[in-house]
This record gives sequence, C-alpha cells and structure tokens, in this order.
Amino acid sequence: MLLCNALLFAAVACAAKSTSTKNQYVTRNGSQLLLNGKPWTASGGNVYWLGIDQNVVPPAGQPYAPPASYPTQGRITEIMSTLVTMGAHAFRSTTMGVSVGYPLSLEPELGQWNDQAFDTIDWAVYQAGLHGLRLFAPLIDNYDYYHGGKFVFLRWFGIDISSSATPLSPLVMEFYNNQTIVDAFKTYIEHLLAHKNQYTNLTYAEDPTIFAYETGNELGGPVFGDMDVPPAWTDEICSYIKQLAPKKLCIDGTYGINKTHLTIDSVDIMSDHFYPPNIAKLNSDIALAGGANKAYIAGEYDWTGNVRSAAPLQSWFGVTQNNTNVVAGDLFWSLFMHDVPNCSVYVDHDDGFTMHYGDPNNTAHNNTQIRTVRKHLFELQGKQIGNSFPPVQCP
Repeated sequence: MLLCNALLFAAVACAAKSTSTKNQYVTRNGSQLLLNGKPWTASGGNVYWLGIDQNVVPPAGQPYAPPASYPTQGRITEIMSTLVTMGAHAFRSTTMGVSVGYPLSLEPELGQWNDQAFDTIDWAVYQAGLHGLRLFAPLIDNYDYYHGGKFVFLRWFGIDISSSATPLSPLVMEFYNNQTIVDAFKTYIEHLLAHKNQYTNLTYAEDPTIFAYETGNELGGPVFGDMDVPPAWTDEICSYIKQLAPKKLCIDGTYGINKTHLTIDSVDIMSDHFYPPNIAKLNSDIALAGGANKAYIAGEYDWTGNVRSAAPLQSWFGVTQNNTNVVAGDLFWSLFMHDVPNCSVYVDHDDGFTMHYGDPNNTAHNNTQIRTVRKHLFELQGKQIGNSFPPVQCP
C-alpha cells in the first residue's frame, strides 16, 4: 500500500488513489461523518491565509493593500503537499469563507463585489481536490481582523462600536438580531456559494471538496466566551446553507458548545477550540455532542506544548482517537511553509502558533511536537509511521 509522502509526485499519486471517493460527498449519520459509507475523520490543520494573507509583501505590481495580499499559487500548492505528508484528511481556512470590508475582500463594501478575490480560493479548492483533501471554512469572524468580521456588517448599517472594549457594547448583538443585517450576511453567503470555480467548473455549493461551512469563527456576544449566539440565528444560517447547498454539512461556529444549540436540527457538527489542550473540557464537549447525536470537531488547538497547564498532546489525542464515534476531527493552529517562489524563506506569523514542517531551524521541542501531530494524523488513517520527516518539495 502506498505511503503518501511529501514529494509532489507522491502527493499526486495519493490523490489518484482517492479518485473513487473524490467526487463523493461527506455525509453524517448521527454523531459520525461518513465518506463512501465508511467512517471518515476531518483531522488536519488550519491554514487560515489561503484567501488573503497579511504576512507577505508581494512583488511590485501584484495586488497589495497593506497589510495583506493574495498568496501565490505556489504557496498554496506546497501547503497541500505538506498536509498530505503530515497525514491530514482535511483543513480549515478562515479566509476562504470570511472576506468582507477590506480592499482585497470578496465584498469590500456593502453590495460591491470583487470577484478577483475568488482566484486564490478557487486554486486552493482545486488543489485540495487534486491532493485528496477536504476543507471547511467559517463564514464570518467574531473579531475585527483584516479579512473582516461581524463588526464590518455592523458598521455598514451605522452601528460603529469598539471591537476591543471589555465588555462589548450590547449593540454587538444586532449582528444576530437585526434582520436587515442578517439578510445582508445571507446575501454574502449566497454570492460565495453560487460562485463557479474556474478550475473545477463546479460552484462552491456543488463541490464535495468543501464538505462543510461553519457559521463563524469563535462566535459570541458582549462578553468573551459567553457563547451568546441566538439559537434562532444559528438555525437560520445553517438552514440557509442547506437551502443553497443541500449536501453541505453545517458546523456551529459558537466558541464552545451552547447547550441551547444541541437541539437545532440544521446543525450537523458542534465545535470548540483549545488554548491550551484540556482533557476535561474535551471530554465534556464529547459527552454533550454525543448525547445530542451530533458529530464534534476540535476546530483549533495549540500544538506547541508551551503552556504549562496544557495536556500532553499524546494524552489529548488519545481522547479523540478513543471517541471517533463522536469526534469527527481535530485541527492544529496553524500551518505555514515557504514564501514561494522564494524557497529559502519560511513565512512566519506573530501569534506564537506557527508550524513550519521540515524547517531546519525548528527547535528540537517543536520537531517532537510536530512528529506527535503527524503520528496522530496517520493513526487516524490506521497507519503507523516512524519519526522521520519526509521532505516536501517547494514548487
């Protein structure tokens, strides 16, 4: 049986091997995800920058609106090969779903569309399919980052509140409760899902490579972590996704499991993020999701092991691997590789969670953590691997 490694030709071979399932949709049966009728895990990593990236200044003449630009096709292709080499089945990419209120965004201003922003997203979806990977993307961000979020929609409708106040103004709830704003957000979702990919000739609604959309990233209300997202809003957004794309799964993007959402029929998958990995919290989440007959994804986790209170990755992974009847996947935050076409420089990000697979400058500790992640991802495929780092060819 072929062991998929990082070289580009091997990645393509792995993709060819998965041709029989490439055009099939991931489905849900109760608390399990299935592909071709068999249990499937959405494990892998976060690659948030595939739509718009704020970490690279592009060559002169390329689109650039400080601080961000569009990533090159080479960077995207290399990331797909890296994910395959690491044993990933899937990845999550924030900017492939959230793209509003910024000059390079899909919707820079209310009702104004910049379809050039689809170019890198199209390429990423296409390359994911070639490499046998699946993906999902949040549709809005809880925060006021460069790629856009709920505060953009609030400002578009005259609600200009501080995104850094603690607590936030109660007016932040207008994003969920003001039907005019909700309808504008739904118009954005419709434009996104109706887009036809120039490389696949499929709309995003049709393409099985995108197995799910997430209502948002770490959504909440006025107080951080309050999980104050109205059930009616979550149901409306998930139901709308399914209206536009009946074969897509919907992930509840609340930051944590809001127990009032467990009975929402249109939600397929519950999710949570882990900074740092916490076994008690993970077990609690699994019990809640499984008890509601929903699947569960740990959508982000800190892979670094730099926080003293963090559970060892091997122990934390043990919980997910022992509960695959509910846990549909876990995805580390976050993967970067070379500044392609410059294959001598690794792109970095300043949040402290950047993973560089195969970087000769990695610390011994980081390499140990990366090996642990890689072994876990392959074990979810039923494969045992050694401690080597198969190389990834920089295109």
